[in-house]
Amino acid sequence: MKTTHSNFAVTKIFLIIFLLSNSIVHAIEQGKRTPLNYTIILDLSDRVMQDHQLEKDMLLIEEMFKVFETQARRGLILTSKDRFSVKIIPQNGSPLNVNYYENKLQIYLDEVAVKDKNTVISNFASTLPSTLKELLKASKYGETNRDYFGVDIWSYLLNIGNSFEKIGYNNVALIITDGYFDFEKKDHVLKAENRFTSTQFIKKLKGIDWASIANEKDYGLIPITLSSHVNWIVSGIESKNSLDILQTKKITYIWEKWLKESGATDYHFILNSSARQMSSQLLEQL
Repeated sequence: MKTTHSNFAVTKIFLIIFLLSNSIVHAIEQGKRTPLNYTIILDLSDRVMQDHQLEKDMLLIEEMFKVFETQARRGLILTSKDRFSVKIIPQNGSPLNVNYYENKLQIYLDEVAVKDKNTVISNFASTLPSTLKELLKASKYGETNRDYFGVDIWSYLLNIGNSFEKIGYNNVALIITDGYFDFEKKDHVLKAENRFTSTQFIKKLKGIDWASIANEKDYGLIPITLSSHVNWIVSGIESKNSLDILQTKKITYIWEKWLKESGATDYHFILNSSARQMSSQLLEQL
């Protein structure tokens, strides 16, 4: 009997060691996964004047961070190198302190000491809702379209678009925008034949044959250089012309042509709709 009990005890010990070993190996393998680099680019042009628009924007940011946090914690948080940040395209004349909010809305775990990683991500998660509420209130500073000069998406991505790629990472850039590249002053726009840095040429694409016109006359945005190693998601595209039922197709066409010509190979578009529907479509791409 003693021998039987002894053998059982030894077997039990070996089983425990085996299970613990497998758990450790699994955790290490999870820790070796490709780290995330999530960047959100927020357009704060006159689109913010629409009812509940900013609330939808903030929900997308929160949902994307939830995915980020889940993935960061799935393996060994101590080895996590994941990155999450919210960038704001500068609005000319806006009193918004862009640097203040961008600093509060970024977390780079690869730059955090091992002993602090868990605390940093926990603190970020707990303060994110209040930071976004603060940003929501500060973003709307005018009551008419004239109060908003327009954000320069083209120039912004020209200058820092490639910084959204980090070698060895799973790079995702979410651009939250209505899809328009518009300005109050036309002298801000560059032109090269029928290529522009704004989408004001969309007015020339009329009728059911608008795509043929666009192809024949080569209307579009001036190409820049963007990384093919970034998953570009453009979310919130909508029509500003209620009389043109094809407007969103035109905007999507312009974006797709521009992204493709600029070197992007992985891109997706989400039309402006309910917050939950947009969130669901975003999660499908992450």
